[in-house]
Amino acid sequence: MHQKTETAPETPIHLHVATTDPEVANEALQQIYTSARMGTVADESSFLYRQDVLGDPDLNLGRLTFRGSIAGRMVLDEVFSVVLPRAGGVDWSIDGRTGTGLGVFLLQPGQEYYGEVDQLLVDSVNIGLSTMQRTARTVYGDETLEVSFHDPRPRSPARERHWRSTFTFVQQVLAQPEVASVPLLRADLRRQMAVATLETFSFAGDPGVRRTSAAGQHSAYRRAVEFLHGAVSSPITVEDVARHAGTSTVELSRAFRSHAGTTPGAYLRELRLVAAHDDLVQGDPSRGDTVRGIALRWGMAHPGDFARRHRQAYGENPAATLRR
Repeated sequence: MHQKTETAPETPIHLHVATTDPEVANEALQQIYTSARMGTVADESSFLYRQDVLGDPDLNLGRLTFRGSIAGRMVLDEVFSVVLPRAGGVDWSIDGRTGTGLGVFLLQPGQEYYGEVDQLLVDSVNIGLSTMQRTARTVYGDETLEVSFHDPRPRSPARERHWRSTFTFVQQVLAQPEVASVPLLRADLRRQMAVATLETFSFAGDPGVRRTSAAGQHSAYRRAVEFLHGAVSSPITVEDVARHAGTSTVELSRAFRSHAGTTPGAYLRELRLVAAHDDLVQGDPSRGDTVRGIALRWGMAHPGDFARRHRQAYGENPAATLRR
């Protein structure tokens, strides 16, 4: 048996457990889902539980392995969990709705889950209730919105594919420790995963899009630009910008397309590219400055993409700028 737990306030979470002891497995499972409890394991000699979790308290991704035929139940508290079975079998019941197979499904706070698994390998994405609520209210421009979904299954195969694609990207980024430790990147990953979930599952009471007047749109744009320039080094998301500007993300995107021919996210990325270029110009390799380190500082996880954008904007590779 091997067990390791590393957690600290406001830092990434890394949990790893591998055990053949069902009680240790239950304790480990409850580190992710407080009320979770596996039933009696009929054949303990063949039992194995493995758990790996990466992320932070607002967004964490888990990979769980259950060897053996096991049943369990739980009620989620203050978290939304999207479950992606990878191999094996699972039959589940969520507040009376049932499902089976390897399709994606969603657990919501307060819902009772019961599952029977057989040799199951499963991925999960856990999004904090406050993160989901804050994102939804800003996306839809409604501060009274309470997040709730009609059905635990995706509303269409196309939406499920979109969610899977977003998950794969987020999973790959979080797997890089030096990337996952950057607050700018973690904030963006939280946003991407929350928005993908909102788009994938049938949202209860889908709000209509609210249009603002031209004058109100221009005012929101000016407030947003001022905020972006002042907070470019902070781990802000488009939702933070919209909230500061007093509008929804939908209306903010319209305002930016109308006044700047771009999106709020693209505008923020360009500001950070400028800041990264300034750091390259002032950097000194002899002091330990590197292109990758500067790119990560400004929320850019992929060196190739950073190099391409830097060449387009400044006509040379970032490494050449740093060496000058």
